[in-house]
Amino acid sequence: MNLFQSRTLPPSIVTLASSPCNHAKADTMNFQCSISRSPLFLLLCATAYFAAPTFATDTVIAPRVHALSFPSQVLDKPKTYCAVLPEGYERDARPWPVLFLFHGRGRHERSLVDDPGAREALLAAPFVTILPDGDDGWYINSPAKPKDRYQDYMDEVVTHATAQFNLSTNPRQRGLSGWSMGGYGCTRYALANTENFAALAPIIGLLDFPRTGLPKGQSYAVPLDRFGEDKETWLALNPLHQAESLRNMALCIITGDTAFDRTMNENFAARLTELGIQHDYHELKGGHTFDVVRESLPIVVKFMTKTLSHP
Repeated sequence: MNLFQSRTLPPSIVTLASSPCNHAKADTMNFQCSISRSPLFLLLCATAYFAAPTFATDTVIAPRVHALSFPSQVLDKPKTYCAVLPEGYERDARPWPVLFLFHGRGRHERSLVDDPGAREALLAAPFVTILPDGDDGWYINSPAKPKDRYQDYMDEVVTHATAQFNLSTNPRQRGLSGWSMGGYGCTRYALANTENFAALAPIIGLLDFPRTGLPKGQSYAVPLDRFGEDKETWLALNPLHQAESLRNMALCIITGDTAFDRTMNENFAARLTELGIQHDYHELKGGHTFDVVRESLPIVVKFMTKTLSHP
């Protein structure tokens, strides 16, 4: 199955007037929080949200799987993210460890939870999984489209989900993952927030990108309308050139042996080795496909369980 397919949203099953944490309402409210890019943004924004109720529309997709919509001030439009809750989840029992999992290009926040196999893997996790809707934004503040601030929007998602589900703000209980475009995006987000997350696990991610000059069949056309045409800007947006910043994170890299992203992942892993940064590296059978993503999820859940269960 090709990852870059058109978006199709299944119909909602039921919309509730209150969320699992009793903070959501069906009436419209302004989402009020100023997102900061400083290392303290998680603490400051979470504090602001806990000081006043947050509001969202909560849709139950399946047992322990929710979709929440809220008005994004950064993007100036309604946005949605999904939450997969662990067995025995009770909001007020304790702050919960969390994995933020970014989708691939052409997909959306429900792509994994609507797939039975992927959903089963996420439901087995002992932590909350948050799946944001990143559109086709590559999870960056676009140099070509200044209004498309998808990195800042991810700050909104982190802040909103933290308040809604009582997620831990302890960096050692927070992880990042993503697949394809989301593998690139979660790595970029980790680089921008190294003090706020403990673990990173990109799946078939474009980790040596944007760039040209890769072998035939091992490259991907740079979306110029998103990244622009300036090659110096490309260098700044390529995770490989900032890999040293990940030295204090637990790292797990997953690719496919016939995937077009394989060389990018090999290059990134080689750079980590050159820097003396410990990392797990998995090369599964298969290409840049949803099947490989599905097969990767239990690996990611196991990796995050080991990492995030020891705050």
